[in-house]
Amino acid sequence: MDLVINPEALSVFGLFATVICFGFEQLGIGVKGADAKKLHSALGLIAILFGGAAQLLGAMWMFFLNQGNQLVATVFGFFGFFWTLVGVFFLKGGDKKVMAHFFFACFIMTCLFTIKAFSMGLVWPLGIDLIVIDVLLICLTISWYNGSVLLTRIAGGCNVVIGFISFFLLHPNVL
Repeated sequence: MDLVINPEALSVFGLFATVICFGFEQLGIGVKGADAKKLHSALGLIAILFGGAAQLLGAMWMFFLNQGNQLVATVFGFFGFFWTLVGVFFLKGGDKKVMAHFFFACFIMTCLFTIKAFSMGLVWPLGIDLIVIDVLLICLTISWYNGSVLLTRIAGGCNVVIGFISFFLLHPNVL
């Protein structure tokens, strides 16, 4: 019996774990009274290990072993690096306005991924997930630049929705 290993599973789990944790934090779920330094440290480690390393490993696996959709591998690789930088920011700190500029640059790149996914007919779940990521990145750009609590909450909701939709990247025929 041949054992087929899907490298997307590692990447999707990393994505799911990261966006759920960040989404709940942005929505204020379970963090009331938390020590901000410890919270940022935990989020930083989650972002680096699950959002960053898991997605980068999955992307490399998909690229080098030529398994899976190359657009999906590119998206996982891009967001693997994205989450690594976000994790370092949460661990080391930095200027939130510079990160807002970074989020805007990522928004532009994600828009290109979204267009490519739709042009390839990958509307559900990848294309829809990318649209929600586009909304997330615009919300993060503005909220990290001006401190908007409402946009931070919307970003949190987007993260939770991204986590839910991402499940269907592994099981696209469920819906």
